[in-house]
Amino acid sequence: MNKKDCCGCSACAQACVKKCITMRTDYEGFTYPEVDLSTCVQCGLCKKACPIINADSNSNEMLHYPAYAAFADIEDVRLRSSSGGIFTLLAENVLHKGGMVFGAAFDDEFMVSHIGIEHIEEITRLQGSKYLQSRIGNTYYEAKVALDAGRQVLYSGTACQIAGLKGYLKKEYPNLLTLDVLCHGVPSPKVWNRYLRSQEVLHNGHVRRTFFRHKKYGWKTYALLLEFSNNKAYERIFAEDPFMQMFLSNICLRPSCYACKFKNLSRPSDITIGDCWGIDNIYPEMDDDKGTSIVFVHSEKGMDLLKKIMGEMTYKEGNIEELLPNTADSRKSVSPHPNRNAFLLRLMQGKIVMNC
Repeated sequence: MNKKDCCGCSACAQACVKKCITMRTDYEGFTYPEVDLSTCVQCGLCKKACPIINADSNSNEMLHYPAYAAFADIEDVRLRSSSGGIFTLLAENVLHKGGMVFGAAFDDEFMVSHIGIEHIEEITRLQGSKYLQSRIGNTYYEAKVALDAGRQVLYSGTACQIAGLKGYLKKEYPNLLTLDVLCHGVPSPKVWNRYLRSQEVLHNGHVRRTFFRHKKYGWKTYALLLEFSNNKAYERIFAEDPFMQMFLSNICLRPSCYACKFKNLSRPSDITIGDCWGIDNIYPEMDDDKGTSIVFVHSEKGMDLLKKIMGEMTYKEGNIEELLPNTADSRKSVSPHPNRNAFLLRLMQGKIVMNC
């Protein structure tokens, strides 16, 4: 009824036993469920799975679990990661035990979808921030198959995606570990696609690699890197790149991101990770501009997993209110840009040209 009430997780579509719900893309590039009423039997499973409808019951209490500033001790892991490389350490631990890890990866067209991996060498596909909404596909179902087979599963995503997974599964699994990443909001995949095509025209080649958070100029002044098939490259710090400017100005975010139900300290996941931007003021001795993560835990399962990798990371326990102050965008919904709707409409009509 209102687009701000759908985060696009697709839990409803995967929960529907009649398969009468299809995720359709609107003109802004965001997906929403469309119901075939001729085959719907009004079972209500879609509503039970929806993280927005059930937002009040999808969070863990964070009463006594700690928060940390941390980074991986292996420098190469940090440099291949957007922050401190903690996700990589967690994923490796699960994979070494024969488990599966789910997360966001670029496809051949450099759009983003969730995938499941089973081998250490595949972790590179999941490393690094992707400032797009990842399409979940059937990965909730795939995770359930692995869980029902007794395998350990680490499922990573934004908080709304983790809540969607929990709603789809309908029960707790002792072998499920969930990790959410702190989120500013998700920009339109269609805007990203227009940006990429403009870059390809300008550089006369096809994109063959992209890295949203390249650390050539440091973690704090990260750059967006694109490499092309003709060996040309585009590299610009985030403050000077048009896509990053659109993203951070909130002019092309999903409507639900302006009314996010999950931007608080009580999250549906076992562990939350993100950038620890205030590290230079809190623990300056940990600030070498190569990336430091904030890690905060919401469950005993999450604490147990984190303890298993503590020997591979440098960390300090801290006050969550200092490590992630309540002024951070990841703790409150961002406000829409006043020209958002007009901008997206004119862009899709071809009346705005991206000058990269």
